[in-house]
Amino acid sequence: MKLFEHEGKQIFSQWGIPIPRGGAVQDIHDARWVAGQTGYPVVVKSQVLRGGRGKAGGVKFASGEAELDAGVKELLAMRLAGEPVETVLVEEKLNIASEFYMGVTLDPKNQLPLLMVSAQGGMDIEQVAKEFPHQVFKAHLHPLQKPGLHSMLDLLLKTGLRGKELVRAATVLLKLVHCYFDNNAITAEINPLVIDAEGNVIAADAKVEIDDNALFRVKAVAHFTRKEEVADPLEAEAKSMDISYVGLGGGNIGLIAGGAGLGMASMDMIAAHGGRPANFLDLGGDATMEKTARALRIVLKAPGVQGVLINLFGGINNCEQMAKGISQVVDDLKPSQAVVVKMRGHSQEEGWTILADKKIPVIKMGTTEEAVLLLLQEMNRQGVTVDGCTD
Repeated sequence: MKLFEHEGKQIFSQWGIPIPRGGAVQDIHDARWVAGQTGYPVVVKSQVLRGGRGKAGGVKFASGEAELDAGVKELLAMRLAGEPVETVLVEEKLNIASEFYMGVTLDPKNQLPLLMVSAQGGMDIEQVAKEFPHQVFKAHLHPLQKPGLHSMLDLLLKTGLRGKELVRAATVLLKLVHCYFDNNAITAEINPLVIDAEGNVIAADAKVEIDDNALFRVKAVAHFTRKEEVADPLEAEAKSMDISYVGLGGGNIGLIAGGAGLGMASMDMIAAHGGRPANFLDLGGDATMEKTARALRIVLKAPGVQGVLINLFGGINNCEQMAKGISQVVDDLKPSQAVVVKMRGHSQEEGWTILADKKIPVIKMGTTEEAVLLLLQEMNRQGVTVDGCTD
């Protein structure tokens, strides 16, 4: 469950992490009341579950009531990446001296929580890692051996922090780690962590995602509700077709797998060779021609997808029927994305023949790694540069 910024900040506040004064509102009248409590100037932020709202015009500043009214009205009329803005967060505008990044997320390669900090706050961590790799400092965390304050101090020293700001930031970082573990989070990020002119350390933003399988025992999110329309439109479309699809955001390789285990292994292999999975899609055990075709159409619609790996095993499923579904979509859409299929099992020869007729690259008796490398090579030939790809 992804949390809105104001929800994440509620949880941060419960853990003693300082947040700006303000409140979430849904109309101009309440926005005026909050601004009156905090004092002007204020920042007004659209509350959506997708990133990039600043670049999309989803954040406004107001030095008085007229600007506040105009900003709130404009934001509440917006849709960002298809998601309607129904709530805005009105907060005091911070007097920023410097910005940092700190976050905990799950490292799929090592299957351990990964703690990251950087002095390049305010940017996506992926962008920071690409443009300033020497300024991202990492440490894996052991779930049964939670770190102490000294570990936080050691890590933050690398960012250049010193004195009281170092101690305050390290204290917040330790609280963030405990917040991550105790709330069964997948991700808990503060970006940016602001140090103001007086040396105060404040979480200016909050990105929190809770493991869906743990929601029943996380009391802090029990009162948070969701409307179906704020979900990923592709996830909603897939759900209506009884297809298991999870958008991962920011990836460049779409994935269709014939089983959850095969899907997870495929994701790890894609990441190991420099690609970035854009989704997780499990066809399940009833992959008809129609269901396979629907799945491929959904993946091809995912933003940023430049290549598609289809990794299938025909045990219960029939390779010939799945190949017909893939062929149908290729005929109808003529996708510009590279598509590679690894297929083996029941009626495999018939499936291979169908795909060969459409000139779709197929790994027949090889490994998932071979399929990933072939896809990266096909993407490279189309002008897509992928780290770790060799032609």
